[in-house]
Amino acid sequence: MRGSRFPATGTTGGDGARAPAGEGSTDRRLTRRAALSLGGALAGAATAATAAPALAGHQPRQPTPDRPPPSADLISYEEAVLAFRCHGFHEEMLDRPITPLGSHYVLIHFDIPALSADDYAITVGGRVNTPLTLSLADLKSRPAIKQPTILECAGVGRSLAHPRSIYVPWFREPMGVYEYTGTPLRPILEEAGLLDDATDVVFTGFDSGIDLGVKHAFERALPVDEALKDGVMLAWDANDQPLLPEHGFPLRLIVPTWYGMASVKWLKKITVIDHTYQGVEQKQVYRLQPSSSDGGRAVREKAVRAAMKPPGFPDAISRMRFVSPGRVELRGMAWSGSGPITAVEVSADDRSTWQPATLEEPVSPYAWTPWRFTWDANATGEFILSCRATDAAGNRQPLKPFWTVQGMAQNGVERIPVRVN
Repeated sequence: MRGSRFPATGTTGGDGARAPAGEGSTDRRLTRRAALSLGGALAGAATAATAAPALAGHQPRQPTPDRPPPSADLISYEEAVLAFRCHGFHEEMLDRPITPLGSHYVLIHFDIPALSADDYAITVGGRVNTPLTLSLADLKSRPAIKQPTILECAGVGRSLAHPRSIYVPWFREPMGVYEYTGTPLRPILEEAGLLDDATDVVFTGFDSGIDLGVKHAFERALPVDEALKDGVMLAWDANDQPLLPEHGFPLRLIVPTWYGMASVKWLKKITVIDHTYQGVEQKQVYRLQPSSSDGGRAVREKAVRAAMKPPGFPDAISRMRFVSPGRVELRGMAWSGSGPITAVEVSADDRSTWQPATLEEPVSPYAWTPWRFTWDANATGEFILSCRATDAAGNRQPLKPFWTVQGMAQNGVERIPVRVN
């Protein structure tokens, strides 16, 4: 390597003078990189006979029936693997009402099942008068709707709370809006005929695996009144294209007001039951637990939240933003599972003071609401930008994240560092 030299065999005197290494020797200084390389080589040679087999220096962990305890350390090897499988939304797309296909967040609990549209069908059974079997062609022959809908992972903000829960280490990016094409669920349930004791509607996916020591298919349930609401649909297209494999091809459920775990992908069957559903992904996972001794309550509707398109341009590693002095247009989106957005406010002094933003019309009642604000960035220096939303039910974002055991539904106000120069 150019500039790297190995040490001479001489010594250095106490006065800093270098003693000669021998007849005709040259000054061979040891650079830091060469020292590290040499040290690593010597250490490797010394321990090669006793070293245990490893994968890139990592010993794979064994499955466990429990989730690891919350941690304040840097993310683990397992969390990094999950983060690569489950990517977030690209926040520079926050000025677009419909998210491009590749910029929507993805969460995959187990594996993506290999399914074909040709022989695909779902069943509707349980506590119904008339069980149904519906092929994809049958579903597409029913009245169709196009519905832009925001989906957001219930684990949003997990890494902003300390100590954080160990699963996919989301920050503020697991969301997105596709324009879904599909058919409403309610007429299908009405055709099947719900019996008087119908309580919950269970949606089972083709994906399965082990969580909390239990092998199961991923499935979630809705109370009957929620399953019959407007906006709940079975979707086969997103942005006028068949669902991508990772987004549930060939068919998924869409529940527009709840967090994304309710919108079951790769739908296999719909089962109406006469009791409250007790499955793993509803009774044990996706819970708002203030402590480990408290079973908490099930995660449901999306909490009110606003997000800002990061202004200017970024530093590659820290993601700090840079803008020139002057008037800076800030744009973003806001949403809630509890009703329309009624206000968005913006702060340029790390949440100390707030000014109202201008709201624009959403493209759908189930999509996000655009907002804009002009920031007079006349002074140079570093600033923390934030935005917070209020919905029609009176819910407003908290200034700081709150803590739960599973790291669910964090909607604390975001903090975006910006340097004006």
